[in-house]
Amino acid sequence: MQKIVALLFVLSFSSLASAEVLSAGRSNFLLAHEATSSLAPEEVWDRLMEPAAWWDGEHTYSGDAANLSMGGKAGDYWREDWDGGSVIHGQILTVKTGETLVLSAPFGPLQGTAANCVWTISLEPIEGGGTRIRSKHVVVGPANLGMQELAEPVDFVMSNGIDRLARAEPNVQ
Repeated sequence: MQKIVALLFVLSFSSLASAEVLSAGRSNFLLAHEATSSLAPEEVWDRLMEPAAWWDGEHTYSGDAANLSMGGKAGDYWREDWDGGSVIHGQILTVKTGETLVLSAPFGPLQGTAANCVWTISLEPIEGGGTRIRSKHVVVGPANLGMQELAEPVDFVMSNGIDRLARAEPNVQ
């Protein structure tokens, strides 16, 4: 019974992200994700700019989301630093505070493919309160690496990320 109450509590504060591989081919794929949050756009923006607060540590190199950080202006990085290593997950291309964040973001296995990856996250207030979060991830890479095979795993990770961003509770590892 406690698990059901806990699940209903979480779902009352955000909806699960809808995710879709819009297209996938040998050299590219396009992903779209959408979620709603009970948080106001400025609260979602604050969470967005602190990836340690919402990104899943399972999808980091160090295994700990607390090692993530991100600057707040174009040219800054979404990075991960830990004893013995560091990685840049993405570079900020565009910031429209409270509205849109665009990153060049070759996350995970995409880094080794020389793929061009652009991730756009948009926030929109919902009438009556809350925020609609929209995410689009465009990836173009060498055809001989089979980008279509990476579409579903990357979609899973990005969907998980947008769902976690939409939540009102702090990051729990």
